[in-house]
Amino acid sequence: MKQVKKRIGYSLAGLLLALIAVRLYLPYAAANYINTTLSQSDKYDGRVGDVDLMLWRGAYSLKYVLLYKANGEVERPLFKADYVEFTLSWSQLMKGAAVGRVVVNGPEINFVDGNTSESSQSGKDENWLSIADQLFPLRIDKLAINDGKIAFYNPDTSPVIDIALHDIQLEINNLVNSDNLSDTRVATAKATGQTAEQGTISLDAKLNPATKAPTFDIDIQADNVGLVNFKNLLDTYAPFDLEAGTLTLAAEVASNEGKVKGYIKPILHNVEVFSWKGDIERDGDGLIEGSIEALSAFVTELFENQSEDQVATRIPIEGDLSSPDTETWAAFTAILKNAFVKAFQGNVEESIELERLEKVDNTAEG
Repeated sequence: MKQVKKRIGYSLAGLLLALIAVRLYLPYAAANYINTTLSQSDKYDGRVGDVDLMLWRGAYSLKYVLLYKANGEVERPLFKADYVEFTLSWSQLMKGAAVGRVVVNGPEINFVDGNTSESSQSGKDENWLSIADQLFPLRIDKLAINDGKIAFYNPDTSPVIDIALHDIQLEINNLVNSDNLSDTRVATAKATGQTAEQGTISLDAKLNPATKAPTFDIDIQADNVGLVNFKNLLDTYAPFDLEAGTLTLAAEVASNEGKVKGYIKPILHNVEVFSWKGDIERDGDGLIEGSIEALSAFVTELFENQSEDQVATRIPIEGDLSSPDTETWAAFTAILKNAFVKAFQGNVEESIELERLEKVDNTAEG
């Protein structure tokens, strides 16, 4: 009997040691799998610093995630994140569905415009959704992003262009797209962020992922965006530069299965396009550049609402989502209305409503 008990004890001890060894090995195996998955792209490589498995609550986390251009000619990563956590939703599991939630802390996306394609990066034409599905092969109910950043960088200008939308907080709910898991198939998204050194932007959106063609309703509001913070960008990509001013912007865009309708309403406050000291003395602009900027300043002053010190328009958008029409004449008459009739307000009008957002097309997936 004692021999039997010893053998059982040794077997249990051996099994326990084996389980401990497997548990200790799993994070390294997972890290190797994730690094291989992140490097599937032809142009980009990826790696993760650490993997932590939390089996007791059906979760795993990644620390120091990086995606970067493989040729080594771009100094900033396309994507990086301090922490990413994938968690299985037990409440949905009880309903028979493998659904999870994703939290991303400190993510950063860097778009780079270099002199050559090798020194530039945008991440387009890459199958990132397939890679994400391999990392988290569950349906995502909720996605939360904390302290995010989207940056645009051009190292080949003088001075360099380095602007960003930062402090991004984003939450998307109800992405499961199933009547069995939710009372509605409409997903909601809310986001806020800070622009450069001054200004805020917010987004409120609804979308129906059940329709084949895009079906969504998006409201965007930007306030007190300092245009001088984008001076290097405007110097490079626009025929004039702004010496001072702020931007307020309101936009509503709705798409009903690919048919889009909406507007964009930009309002420029206290704009200064031309400055003799700034453009001629400091920047050294020549006759042509100075003349263009002086003409732009004259036109700006001509169409400015003097009481509110603002230039504004309202640009209608309508048509097919792939190539929407913008009414040039309507936009011009809106400039005149703002200047000589009544100054526009920088708020979202709530005038664009998607009639069939919660209706599912008969051909949509069930």
